[in-house]
Order: sequence, then C-alpha cells, then structure tokens
Amino acid sequence: MKSLLTKLFDKSALEAVDEILSKYHQESFAVVNFIYFSNIVAQRLFEDKDKTEKEKEYKKILLKSDFLLPDGIALQLFYFLAKILRRIEASHAWLANLNGTDFVPYFLSESKKRYGNQKLCLLLYGTKPEFLSKAEEKLKFQGYNVIYTQDGYSEFDWETASQALSEYQDTINILLVARSTPKIPLQELWTSRNYQKIQQHQLLVFNTWGLLDFIAWVQKRAPKFWRMIKMERFHRLCTDPKRNFKKVMNSLQIIPYIFKYLILRKE
Repeated sequence: MKSLLTKLFDKSALEAVDEILSKYHQESFAVVNFIYFSNIVAQRLFEDKDKTEKEKEYKKILLKSDFLLPDGIALQLFYFLAKILRRIEASHAWLANLNGTDFVPYFLSESKKRYGNQKLCLLLYGTKPEFLSKAEEKLKFQGYNVIYTQDGYSEFDWETASQALSEYQDTINILLVARSTPKIPLQELWTSRNYQKIQQHQLLVFNTWGLLDFIAWVQKRAPKFWRMIKMERFHRLCTDPKRNFKKVMNSLQIIPYIFKYLILRKE
C-alpha cells in the first residue's frame, strides 16, 4: 500500500505539466499512468498475498511509471486519511484530481501554448475504429497535428509510426494509448512490453483509459455541476449503469478499505 500511495504525484496540474515536459526534454521519452480507487480494488493492488501473475506485473508497472497521477475523489480521500493517520509520509495531505479526461487535454493545451501546434506530434492507439476516426477529427479541428492512428483491436504498426515520425524534427511526440478492459489493463501491459521501442522512438506516452471515447463524444462528460461536487462517477452510473456499475461498487469499497488498511492494519 505505502509504495503505491507514495508514488502518486502530489502536486498541482500545472506542476505536473512542467515536470513531465522537463523529464521528456531531459530523456526524450516518458510514461505517464493514471490510477483510480476502483482500479486499486479490481486489481487487488494493496494485497500482498495470493495475487495472480498479471496483478503482480501490473503493480510493478505502476511503480515503474515516470509519473503516476491520481484520479478521483475516492483516492483523494483515502490518501488524505492515510496521511492524517500517519500511514504514509507525504508533503501534501490532499492530492489534486489529475484524472486523464481533464489532465491530458489540459497538458496538450498548455504544451500547444508553449511550443505551438507544429512542435507537437500526436499518435493515437486504442478504442474502436469508428470512435478513433471521430477522436482524430476532433483533435485535428482543435489544431493538433495527428500523424498516426491505430484502433485498439489491431497491433501497433511501429514501422508506419516510425515513418510518420521521421518527417518531423525536434518535436514533442505524444502517444495516447486507450486500451483498457474491466479486468485487464491492456494499455499498461502493452506500454511495459514495448518500453524499448518507446525509448527508441522518443515518445511521451499517456495511458489514458477512455479518453479517446470522450474526445470523440461517444462517452459524454457529466455536466459541470456534477463534476464540481465530485459526483461525476455517480452521474455516469445513472446514465450508463451497465458500463459503470462495477466501477462504482469498487469505489464504495473505500469504507472497508479504510478500516482494513488504515485503522486495523498493524505495521
């Protein structure tokens, strides 16, 4: 538990932008992952025993992230209580909610302001072909330079991507990966297993979960009011219960998790 909580990025969204760009400029590649409380429950990330090989691998991948960004009010609350109850040492008691749906568009916007459209190259990998086309169209309409796309049901074509990248020099090459399932986090596994190629092609990778579907407007964001009161997940449950029921039930596990890992656990 401690290793994951202390790995979380605990600064503001603007500081995250600054540090991610700095890391990329220094090393020419970086991997950014996101984690939310439902995922901690589904992948049994706090458990030490009886874990499957994929669960063990997934936890190792998250701990090796260049940046692990916190997503959602449930994780914010758990982290806050862990700090208050002295289960972790942290400089900030309250985390910023750096969910991918908000943070990645913010990161792209800030990067575009600093460097201009032509200095950003976007590669998209994930979702269904028809949704991917809509996401590409939306991003191009916003002025972004999308140079390669591949749906999540096919293999990433490194040769084609390399040819597209070779046409640009001194650019920030951003790969948005959106390949997730309720049980297996395919995007993180894919990123880990292609780490050398990511380095070789000098990519800044964001494992973004369902971001491309939101960009394509296939999945709609909750109205601003619901987001302001930190109830976006509840709104999604009401509008799309089949897709969101399990995630909400996992998030509600925060109550037994608080007792098990923060109050009753002896360390």
